[in-house]
Amino acid sequence: MFSVRCIMFSAMMLLSVAGYVNAETDNCKVLDEDIADTYEGGCEDGLAHGKGRASGRDSYDGEFKNGRQHGEGTYTWFSGDVFSGSWTEGKRNGWGTLNRPDGAYYEGEWKDGMRHGNGMYKWSNSAHYEGEWKEDERWGMGVFYGSDGSYYKGEWEKGMQHGKGMYKWPSGTYFNGEWKNGKQVNEAEVTMPITLDQHVYDVLEAEREKTGESASEVVKRAILLLKKNGGKKLKQKKK
Repeated sequence: MFSVRCIMFSAMMLLSVAGYVNAETDNCKVLDEDIADTYEGGCEDGLAHGKGRASGRDSYDGEFKNGRQHGEGTYTWFSGDVFSGSWTEGKRNGWGTLNRPDGAYYEGEWKDGMRHGNGMYKWSNSAHYEGEWKEDERWGMGVFYGSDGSYYKGEWEKGMQHGKGMYKWPSGTYFNGEWKNGKQVNEAEVTMPITLDQHVYDVLEAEREKTGESASEVVKRAILLLKKNGGKKLKQKKK
């Protein structure tokens, strides 16, 4: 009889504790409205605290502090975007990775919910940027690699080439100079790869030996002469 009473008493205590925990969880508040519909996890003073899982339009699984995401956690938006990384008072701060449904992703530093610091973003077409970010924009020094084989290395501001930088086209032509709001400005050095047939090569080599100039100096002089003549072929003098 005594053992039966002990078992019944223990069962009642377990149910009571379980009911208390459920009541605490049910009354535990999450301050982000997009994940505030349901919550399971730690609670302190009526607010989500410690490890927990919250959901609503979006969902979050990770650490909480005073009702907000704080620490390490994974947030999934209804759009399909998923962020895994560090949080501070409900905002992405520190290191983290954002993955998008189309395969694009960002991995790097965050500040107040925005990409800020050093990071790499890769588009779904395999183009990618590596470098500095500020207020969710490419800003500072960075390198952009185009999906067509082009790339830009230099300064950025508000997501555009701005300052000194070098751009390479898929053809191999280089532009090295000043940029403003994504456009080339002022005079700059442009280098173009060229293929010379044997006759042209022999002419340039003979000119180089005659004048003592370097091959590049002879080519530059020839290009300047072509520009002066409006791009027309130079007529050879009759002997």
